Amino acid sequence: MSKTTPPLHYWHECINCGHHFTPDKFYYTCPDCNGLLLVMRDEEAVKASIGTGAAARAYIDHLRFGAARKDYPNDSGVWLWRNFLLPGFPEDAIVSLKEGQTDLFEVPAWLGKEVGLSNLFIKMEGQAPSESFKDRGMPVAISDALRLQRTHPELGITGVSCASTGDTSAAAAIYSAYVRDQLNCLVLVPFEKIADAQLFQAMAHGADVRAINHPDGFDGCMKLIAEFTATHPELVLVNSKNDMRIVGQESIGLEIVQDLGWKAPDFISIPVGNGGNLTALLNGLLRAKEFGLIDKLPSIIAGQTAAADTLVRWQESDYKTYQPGTFTDTVASAMNINDPVSFPRIKKLHDQFDIHFYRSTEAEITDTWAQFMRGGANICPQGAVAVHAVTQARTASIVKESDTVVAISTASTLKFTDAGIVYHKSDARFANPYKIVPGNVHDLEASL
Repeated sequence: MSKTTPPLHYWHECINCGHHFTPDKFYYTCPDCNGLLLVMRDEEAVKASIGTGAAARAYIDHLRFGAARKDYPNDSGVWLWRNFLLPGFPEDAIVSLKEGQTDLFEVPAWLGKEVGLSNLFIKMEGQAPSESFKDRGMPVAISDALRLQRTHPELGITGVSCASTGDTSAAAAIYSAYVRDQLNCLVLVPFEKIADAQLFQAMAHGADVRAINHPDGFDGCMKLIAEFTATHPELVLVNSKNDMRIVGQESIGLEIVQDLGWKAPDFISIPVGNGGNLTALLNGLLRAKEFGLIDKLPSIIAGQTAAADTLVRWQESDYKTYQPGTFTDTVASAMNINDPVSFPRIKKLHDQFDIHFYRSTEAEITDTWAQFMRGGANICPQGAVAVHAVTQARTASIVKESDTVVAISTASTLKFTDAGIVYHKSDARFANPYKIVPGNVHDLEASL
């Protein structure tokens, strides 16, 4: 028997057939047509709660910067948006580690001049509990699993599960660890295809880790976990196939426009792997404009690696052919995904935006990574893909020198130090190798 709870002013809706489902159980996909889902809200209830336009902006500013910030969970850059993102979600089910509210790093003028941009910013998503942007969607997915466990015990939920290239597993592990007395965590990672630091995070936070030896890397892991959870409903899938993950990640675009004084930048550049973050960015910005939080939509730059460039090739086919590639290693391992789960969502939202897709080679990724690290930007290889996509758009004169551009760096560089050290021991363009010097002043001076 389900417990009586306050009404939830949101539901799951299929992007294919339009059927909607109340959030009284967990849905991976539409039970009618197997389409992907997105969370839809009772927008009139949202408007009644936070208002629109200036009133809504003042409401959110008060939660983030005013006296209300001290009230739980307003110290979370995700949950302070709860009345906008998930109206009616019960506060007692919220799991938060004070995620979000990451720095909007202003690229120094000298570095901006190198790439021909005077208003370039980087959203530093590595400043998060598990050091990646996944800490925006994961607290919502974990909280929803906890809500369902408490209000619908007949579902038998005992834990969560995911497949991961490294960041999702770290986030799932740390958030489930906080409620380990209530939720267990199973993660599947591609064997020897993720950074050691990311693997360490999942193990250290107590997740049950399985390294899967599959030729398709993450894509093989994703197929396996989907098949496994279909017969193990006690483990809620918390990959971005779960539309509650998308909800939490919508906060990244909302936070960017708030950071800029409720103005949309001219461009937002985002690295794209599984496509959940791009979906969330687009969906959040559309609702921000609908509610008068911003008066225009930014153009979008989407970066991919040459090793996993499925969406770039989709663009090159004039959006007619979607053909996943085959697994190839890349330094940007966290986005090494050839069959993005959220592609149907991206396809549905794509026409409402001006979007430009770009690919980056391994040398372009590592050079950009090193170039911006030397300017004080603690970005990851995936962030370098987003930044390099911006420089490609600048070279093509799509982006102007004076445009305000925000590139999203999805994780901390400290997750990828092994690859970074290899680069700096090489003779690459921005390599900065150390020198071994005998322990005396004479040799030290001679080395300088």
